[in-house]
Amino acid sequence: MREQDSEDLERFGYRQQLERSLGGFSSFAIAFSLISINTGIFANFGHGFRQVGPAIVWSWMLVLGGQALVALVMAGMSREMPLAGYGYQWSSRLVNPHFGFVVGWLLLIQFMTGFPAVCSALAGSLLGIIGTGARDPLKIGLATSAVILVVTVIHLLGIRLVAWINNAGVYAELAGVAIVTIGLFTFVDWSGIAPETLLRARSDGGSGEIGLSSLALSLLMGAWCLTGFEAAADLAEETQEPRRTVPRAMLFSLGVSGLAGLAMLVGIVLQVRDVAAIQREESPLLVVLRGIFHPAVLALVMAIVAISILACGIASMAAASRLLFSLARDRMLPGSTWLGRIGEQHRTPRNSLLLVWVISTAAVLLFGQTDLISSISAVSGYLGYGCIMFAALRRLRGDGKLFSLQSLTALLALLWTIGLVVALTLPETEIPGWEDRHIPAKATLLALTAGAIIYFAVIRRRINSGEAGPPAIAAGKE
Repeated sequence: MREQDSEDLERFGYRQQLERSLGGFSSFAIAFSLISINTGIFANFGHGFRQVGPAIVWSWMLVLGGQALVALVMAGMSREMPLAGYGYQWSSRLVNPHFGFVVGWLLLIQFMTGFPAVCSALAGSLLGIIGTGARDPLKIGLATSAVILVVTVIHLLGIRLVAWINNAGVYAELAGVAIVTIGLFTFVDWSGIAPETLLRARSDGGSGEIGLSSLALSLLMGAWCLTGFEAAADLAEETQEPRRTVPRAMLFSLGVSGLAGLAMLVGIVLQVRDVAAIQREESPLLVVLRGIFHPAVLALVMAIVAISILACGIASMAAASRLLFSLARDRMLPGSTWLGRIGEQHRTPRNSLLLVWVISTAAVLLFGQTDLISSISAVSGYLGYGCIMFAALRRLRGDGKLFSLQSLTALLALLWTIGLVVALTLPETEIPGWEDRHIPAKATLLALTAGAIIYFAVIRRRINSGEAGPPAIAAGKE
């Protein structure tokens, strides 16, 4: 079967360079770990709950529905084009390499900024567990750099080790979700639960009034969490039977994550009696959990969360490095020859991994905190999703399927991603250390400007001359 997969890859103009060893569960595990509901809910519950209170459950369901549309479109593309670099490859082949570079750059920003943010969350969690330096920017920066180094070394030792550790992380995450959810429902005082409990939408300390801005901001918890399922597609060239395995992994990981996260959120909300009081707490979720679990059990849960974050970081670096490799292989980045090299011993994109390590470490040490770079990750990621949906619509129109169910799905997914980009950029967002409340949009614009400079200075000429882009497209220009 691996020989057939390699022959399939050759039809797209590439030879098998990466080690093809991921099975069905490992493919699912990569996507599930990058979504990481433990990471997303524990890190962002307070933000969402302060906006709309218990109605955060409905915000989560709305995001799950929108992301399901996106995943359906991407699953279809991954079945047709099982290639590392996923969105870049799809957009280049469905539209053109110029558009493909734009999509690739957006997705690269998403992963290159999201990875250090995940590592910072793990560093903060570990410092909190040992009880020292959890709020010290210098200690967090150094601890984050150490975590980034550990994840890099794991990757340099090969995809088999990555898959083994990541699979273990998935089991830990599922155990953590089960412990928390079962515990929450076990200790619910059902006598005090009214049907309207999950409909009590309250903002700003329980004022009872929510506006459009609060509703938009409440979507961000789900939007930050229910993303990353496409990592399975980015590792398609290391997956066995990718045309069958990858689409299933993407859809199954999103479905399991969305439903498990929904159950956990419902359990949390049912425990809240005084919404206003919980909204005023610095860490609303921890306050709820401390009222239920014995300290020893809570410590176990937090340790499991730390393992989940490690798995998320490993999956994030895998996606970032494979996207870098795919772009470099097609000469779509400066220094492509160096970036596209594969380590002979473990058959990993060694130099791409090293670049991710250097840039991530530099970003953490320079910024000191990662709220800003994590916001860049979210905005650029959904912009990239929107571009992929546009490419899908263009393909369907060319095939005469503009008025099909597939086209309707892609159109709704495109509108959904546009709406989330608006929600991520227009409402004022407070980031510690920054007075500008619109800094996420401006910071993302700065990252896009850097991509525009690279495109006009180097990449545009390469594409036009047939020196860059997917092989079949570049060959057609010769």
